[in-house]
Parts: sequence; C-alpha cells; structure tokens
Amino acid sequence: MNRLFSALHKIHHTGKRTPTLNAELPKFVVDEQTLTNLDSQTIELVLDKPELPDDGDQEVVRVKARRKKRRTENLKSIHEYRRIREHVVTFHQFDTVSAEQYRKLYTEIFQGRRTHELQTVLITSALAGEGKSISALNLAITSAAAADQHGVLLIDTDFRKPSIHKYLGIYPKWGLADYLWGDAEYSQIFFKTQIPGLTIISAGRKRSNPLALLASTRMEQFVRDIKSQKQYSYIILDSSPVLLTSEPKSLLRHVDTTILIVRAKNTPAEVVSQAIKILGKENILGCVLNGITSDDFSSYPYYYSQDYNRRLLNVRYDS
Repeated sequence: MNRLFSALHKIHHTGKRTPTLNAELPKFVVDEQTLTNLDSQTIELVLDKPELPDDGDQEVVRVKARRKKRRTENLKSIHEYRRIREHVVTFHQFDTVSAEQYRKLYTEIFQGRRTHELQTVLITSALAGEGKSISALNLAITSAAAADQHGVLLIDTDFRKPSIHKYLGIYPKWGLADYLWGDAEYSQIFFKTQIPGLTIISAGRKRSNPLALLASTRMEQFVRDIKSQKQYSYIILDSSPVLLTSEPKSLLRHVDTTILIVRAKNTPAEVVSQAIKILGKENILGCVLNGITSDDFSSYPYYYSQDYNRRLLNVRYDS
C-alpha cells in the first residue's frame, strides 16, 4: 500500500506514471475503502498546493509596492530638504543671526586680503562633529554672494567622511579622489550648483589611502592649475579633523591660511591648543566658535527690523 501512495504522490507532482509499479500491482488490492482513502489523500494534496494570484491580484500588489516606494522617497526628500534648510543658513535663512555671523567671517577674510594673499582657505577642526563642513559650505555661499564676477570653488577634501554634496542634496558622478586616482578627467569633477557663483568638487569615491592621494604630485599640480586659471575669487577646502587624521597638515602647503572650527561648550581647551600646535599658529587666520545658542545673543534680534532685512537683501542681490 505504501508503494501505491508513493506512486500516486509522484504522479500528482510530476504528471508521470511508473509503468513497472502499475504492472506489478495486483488488481484485487484496490478495493472500495482504498479508493476512498486515495480520494481523501488526493484532496489533501491538492489543498496543500499553494495557489498563485491571478493577474488582477498581481497588479494590485505591484501598485501597492510602487505607492510604498514613492511614499518612502517623498519622506526621504522632505527629510533631506529640512536638513538642508536647517544647516545651509546663508542661502535658506539669510536674515538670521547665524547667517550674519558667516558674513562677519567673510568680512574678516576680505579685510585680511589687504595685507596677505588669502585666496585659498583650509577649513578644519580638532575633532569630528564640530561643524567644519557646515561652516565651510556657509562661508563659500556667503563669499559667492559677495564676490565679483569670479565665483567661489568649494572642494571637499574629507575623503574619509565627505558631506558637502549631501548638505546640498546633489550627488556628482566624479570627485577629487577619482581625479587623483586617474579615473576621471580634470573637467569632469567641477559641479556648478544652483547657488549663484558657487562651484563644488565633491570628495568622490572612498579610497584606501587618502593621505597618499592628497600628498601626491598630482594634487599639487591640480591646485596649481586652479590658481593659475584665476577663475575663482576664493578656493575653500573642507578638510578632515586635525587630531584624528593626517591629511590637514599635508594640505597646508596648498593653502594661504587656515580657519579652525571649535564647538562651543564641547571642545576642551587643551584639545584646541593641541590642534593649533599641529597646524602651526602662523598658518591659522583664526578660530570660529561654533554652536552658540540664541540665548547667547538675547539682545541681537533687536536689530532685525523689516527695514534692516530689506537693506540686507538689496545689498545681496545688487552686488
């Protein structure tokens, strides 16, 4: 009987019979009770077979999947847009205390150009999370708004944790690391943003040895070519943290000065002193105290009347 069930089970799944088994099976074995049991077993086997949805059901599944994907993409876009507006204050929140501080920083650099060559500026910090990339981006936008017909070039040299392109919500195909590695041409790594006057070079794909790339003769020639073309009023380099990586010190020979970003109430004084010692006091234009709250400027908003805001906007767009 076991042989019979085995044969029927095989027939159900393969649709093929085994002639030798049927030939050896005596006819008198298949009685009425056996047929009843077989019918029951066949029904159980059919019920156990998974049912596939028809075309209509499949279309519903596909529509739901597309809607879920669009909903996820929309939520991601909204989150990214809010993050960009929150950090890129000099473009999205022009009339704020934070944006004004970047204009003051630009003024300091501009005033310094009277006595020193300050075309190339390195932005770095002692540790991670101090806001160096945000400061570099906002300073670049401020400089682009105030510069003459020449624009501003912002280069992301933080190959370990690049973020400039993320804050702008853009994802260029090629970056500086790709050019230094030899995978991209010189003209392919420049990305002109929608912000007037601002061009960026993203970090590119991650490489195993960023120091070797940034300290290479190809990098030296690259910076020399940019300077010689005189296309940009300012060239700002966003670098990795000084105490955590070795790249910032190797970049000092490519820039005119350095600005050290310090997180208020977060970075210990001895850490700042150590970073200054590594960079060299003579190579630092100054330090930017980042992360000051509105409570520290309780009387500052008094100056932000509508007339004052209007004058600021006129200066911005007429320049």
